[in-house]
Amino acid sequence: MPQELPIFSIVSSFGSFSLVWVKFHPQSSHFSHTQVFLYLGVTEMLFMSFLSKKMILRGTEDFSLFLARPRSWLAREVFSNIGNCLGKRIMYSLFLLGFSVLLGASPTHKIGFMGRIIELIILLAIPQALLVTLFSAFRLSYAQTDYFILPFSKLFLALGGVFGPLSDFADPWRKIFLQLPGSDLFFQPAFYAVHGHFYQTTGKIWLFRVLLIDSVLILLLLFFYKRGRKLFQAWGG
Repeated sequence: MPQELPIFSIVSSFGSFSLVWVKFHPQSSHFSHTQVFLYLGVTEMLFMSFLSKKMILRGTEDFSLFLARPRSWLAREVFSNIGNCLGKRIMYSLFLLGFSVLLGASPTHKIGFMGRIIELIILLAIPQALLVTLFSAFRLSYAQTDYFILPFSKLFLALGGVFGPLSDFADPWRKIFLQLPGSDLFFQPAFYAVHGHFYQTTGKIWLFRVLLIDSVLILLLLFFYKRGRKLFQAWGG
């Protein structure tokens, strides 16, 4: 019996999960079967490009060269990670739209749906790039930070609404999860992409929260970069 390709297996699981989700939330769900499929596709698109271990490791491989050259390691890493994130998410978005059409789960207004996704991809590429660069900066001081990448990303997977829409969760967990950063990076963007508006908030408030996340990441990045640079030189790097 021929094996299913991974991408078809993922799409099939999306369809099965969306049917189960709607079946057990017939009255309270904010999503139809088609909308759950699209929601899962958007959150997976965001999560699959969330933390790239390859980019994190690559960022520190040639760090010593930047100690002797008048170039900015931070600028190189941030812009490189932004480009990497944009490229992956655009590709995943095209796959999502293509498979949704093939499976009869395409959005009613395809142009509006893709326009919202592109808008979100551009805005969310910045915190994603800062987070990847921050993990690279961690490695300048602590060589064994690789073990934290997986559990850290799984926290966002579990608490950010990637498993299912936070809007369909019961209180008090819904209220708690909605206040966490994972909600701003996964659930709210996916809800906006599908419905055209955010859940129990406005676009301005969501943007403010994302900018606040950016600010915190920038401060952490500057601190650990300076610390890592100092320790790296002390080790004879």
